Amino acid sequence: MPHFNQQIMTPLSWGRGFALLLQVLYLFWLQQMPSPVVWVILSVQTAILLHTLVISRATVSELGIFVALLLDALLLIAYVYLTGGIANPLISLLLLPVATASLMLKSRYALSLLVIAIAGYSLLLSVVSEHQAHQSFISHLIGMWLVFIASALLLYYLVSRLVRATRGQQLELEQQKQRQLRDDYLLALGVSAADAAHQLNTPLSSMAVMVDDMPVSDDKKLMEQQISRCQKITQSIQAQFEQLKQRQYQTISVSDLLSQVASSFRLLHPEVRLELDAGSDCNSNLYQLNSHLGFNSALLNIMDNAAKASELNQQSRIKLACEIDKNHAGQPSLTLQIFDYGEGLAKHQLESYGFVPNFNSQQGMGTGSLISSASIELMDGTIHIENHPQGAVVTVSLPIKQQVTAKTRS
Repeated sequence: MPHFNQQIMTPLSWGRGFALLLQVLYLFWLQQMPSPVVWVILSVQTAILLHTLVISRATVSELGIFVALLLDALLLIAYVYLTGGIANPLISLLLLPVATASLMLKSRYALSLLVIAIAGYSLLLSVVSEHQAHQSFISHLIGMWLVFIASALLLYYLVSRLVRATRGQQLELEQQKQRQLRDDYLLALGVSAADAAHQLNTPLSSMAVMVDDMPVSDDKKLMEQQISRCQKITQSIQAQFEQLKQRQYQTISVSDLLSQVASSFRLLHPEVRLELDAGSDCNSNLYQLNSHLGFNSALLNIMDNAAKASELNQQSRIKLACEIDKNHAGQPSLTLQIFDYGEGLAKHQLESYGFVPNFNSQQGMGTGSLISSASIELMDGTIHIENHPQGAVVTVSLPIKQQVTAKTRS
């Protein structure tokens, strides 16, 4: 049960307890001995109430809450029938389970309880006793019935809308909090990496000078290559950090992007087959996007994770699909999907992807997934992960622009 439900369940239970007290006091107000069945009904309602108070501190499914509310509503209908029928003013207590369901449960459960409450009220209206059956009283009862239906429908609508809006805001706030924590972590990581790259430049330069003085040999050639590679890496880290910090972007066509990413992946995983599914729009130079140095690395990291997931499942292939929506919210958009053929991901991994690193995962979803997510969001893009029948798929959506040519102008 969501934490939201646990917070409101206890006060609602106490409210139902007060309503139950009214049911007992009404019996004394009638000044007549009720049927023993009425006391049985009140006893069962009390047991349900006590059970609800207990489970408010534990975890329970929405179905369990629905069953408890359904039993309470049916017992209340039976109580009203045995204590005066529709003339019993406590019949309005049927609004309580409707309000509770609208506040705590999904729409299908709340709507079911609404229908049952209206049906129960209508059934009580159909069994009006003979001494109540004069015209003015019947008109009054029908008016009460119509007011109840209108009140129940309005209550269901307003409370359901309010709860959906509240839960949506809570989810958005939680995502904003996770995003802020992630960005703070990545900023600290980026500063540390840039500082380390800066400090490595001096010893690398010293080593390069020392290697120049060495006699010519295969070892010297290898050392020169490795030092040069280290220098390029440190320069790339510094350039990438500065570019991201200053929000500097460069224009690249979608076709060039796919070509670069595919080539880099094949060098990284020559043993893994990359299936490229791109239409004519993706293979043309007509569509472009504003990219930064970290974006290619982000896509490559996602594809690297996909390859690892596939290999863990004895598969040696991944798929990269490209699609362009030419009119998405008034401008074209690019959708890239990276499919792996692994075992899929658990629910908590799907929910925390891009926000919380999973360092225990063999599929490589540690800091890299956080960096990939942040890099894509810097380009006003979105990233989403879900399972598919043969593994998992990461979907990246980005705004792009169409290059203006003589053909498009005409």
